[in-house]
Amino acid sequence: ADSTAAALGTALKSCGKLEKAQLGLYSTKLTDRGGEALAAGLNRPELKDIVLYLQDTLVADSTASAIGTALKFCGKLEKVDICLYRTKLTDQGGQALAAGLNRPELQDLDLRLFETEVADETAIALGESLSSCRKLVKLVLIVDDTKLGDPGMNCIVTVLATLPKLATIRLDLLRTNVSRQ
Repeated sequence: ADSTAAALGTALKSCGKLEKAQLGLYSTKLTDRGGEALAAGLNRPELKDIVLYLQDTLVADSTASAIGTALKFCGKLEKVDICLYRTKLTDQGGQALAAGLNRPELQDLDLRLFETEVADETAIALGESLSSCRKLVKLVLIVDDTKLGDPGMNCIVTVLATLPKLATIRLDLLRTNVSRQ
């Protein structure tokens, strides 16, 4: 899986006008070595739409950080769909990934991080990034079975209230540390 991801990352680098990428390497033995190489190929200025499914793999913080770094260079990014659930992701990678989502043109975000070790620091970083996404219309955030608690969720909820175009929200918070009150 790592060699395939590395080859794919290299191929993406030579796609000068790449606007949309749909990549699924889920349920494989992909590790951070391949995940980082794949993410390096997503550093495309013309990229508007990315679907990246890496769930049920061995990737962790280094891959999430590399994805976050790559997204920072996607100046036209409008739609992001990232699945990193059932991976070794923690707040270290979650924060870096969230920082890459600070994209002013972003309109549609689907982020699935359930059954990982992310917690409040990831949610706070995501809230900070979302605050600049004034064009966001749709948000799907699935963080079931994580360490997310009230501080992180409060940050996200506070930011959501300030997004003028937000029309669709899905938040899944089952089996987290978020209060039920």
